[in-house]
Amino acid sequence: MLALHLLQSGIDAGVALQSGVDSGAVRDSLGALAAGAAIGALVLYLYGLRVRGADDRVAALARLRRAVRAVLVVVYAGTVLALLDAGWFGVVDAAAAPLVGIDTELASAATLFLGVSTPFAAAIGAYFGAFPAAQSLRGTDVSPVSAAFRLGRFGLGAALYFTVLVVVQNALTTTSTTALPFVAVLFLLLLAVWVTAPWLVRLTRSTRSPTDAERERLARLCQEAGLDPYGVRVLEATDAKQAFALVRGPPRRRQLFVTDYLLDELDDETLRASLALQAARTDRNHLEARLALAVGTVLFTLGPLLGVLSVPGVADGAVALVALSAGLLGLWAGQWLVYRADIAAVERTSREAVEAAIERYAELNDAPMEWGRLASLRRMEPSLTQRIDRIRDRAARE
Repeated sequence: MLALHLLQSGIDAGVALQSGVDSGAVRDSLGALAAGAAIGALVLYLYGLRVRGADDRVAALARLRRAVRAVLVVVYAGTVLALLDAGWFGVVDAAAAPLVGIDTELASAATLFLGVSTPFAAAIGAYFGAFPAAQSLRGTDVSPVSAAFRLGRFGLGAALYFTVLVVVQNALTTTSTTALPFVAVLFLLLLAVWVTAPWLVRLTRSTRSPTDAERERLARLCQEAGLDPYGVRVLEATDAKQAFALVRGPPRRRQLFVTDYLLDELDDETLRASLALQAARTDRNHLEARLALAVGTVLFTLGPLLGVLSVPGVADGAVALVALSAGLLGLWAGQWLVYRADIAAVERTSREAVEAAIERYAELNDAPMEWGRLASLRRMEPSLTQRIDRIRDRAARE
């Protein structure tokens, strides 16, 4: 929220300085985009050269993925700051004025959308530094054009979704009849994200309706796995070799998303176990608990330190420390939801099928079977090896 206020302040400042399209600002903005893309691409390309020759391909991929996430975040954030300094938001506002007017809600939304989506161009350019290494390590058939299209769709979709949330947030905080405290507004925004999550997936990813054969197969296996989705969509990911299934949305409107690659690679028994794992996690609200803990920890840790939140009679530092400790403890304890979901999936299918589903997930996605404690806290999920060991230990005790 603080970043949002800073961004909007920068937009307002840029608009105030611009009475028309400033060619100098356009030139500086394009330079910022090019610099961000070039620097990020160079860093990732050099890092890719380093990991391509590693003996452990899965470990090399894990390191490359972490590097890509870190570099793209830095490139995007740095490009946003550079564009603010260059006056890009003023350029966008001036260019959009003939279409949406000046100082209107629509104009503000259009400026925010174009301003937020533009830095994704630098992030996409930076990603292609890692593309050769990623393609070599994974052996995928994704073309550069297809990769750029998917990243662009994700960026534009995410920017549009963010813009809508900001418009809603502004409406909640500026209308006198619905004025709410900061925490209440944040809660409503999170609720909106949770409810609209299926639309976010469809907005940012390429999906299709299942074929008749796929629909019949999924309906049968979902029933056997204890999963009752409101709708089913197939994610197109065969060329990228992405194999996963996920459930999003509120109760009675939950939608199942499954990749075509997963459907092609798993037999019925293993796919049933994979769906049972998703059903068990959904029943235990793992995603909702993780979202609430992660956002709550960040909010109540940084809020007091930034002056956004305060507890009367208690030092801000103490509040932040307690919030951080409680949040980390909650994320650690939340891993037991995954263990319980695994056991429930075993009871719905079989131990062998669930173990095979976990192992096949790692194999098809070139994902590591083990990860560190920080990764476990971030995901609120124990490593795949720990999950399998827990399943086997339980079976040995019975």
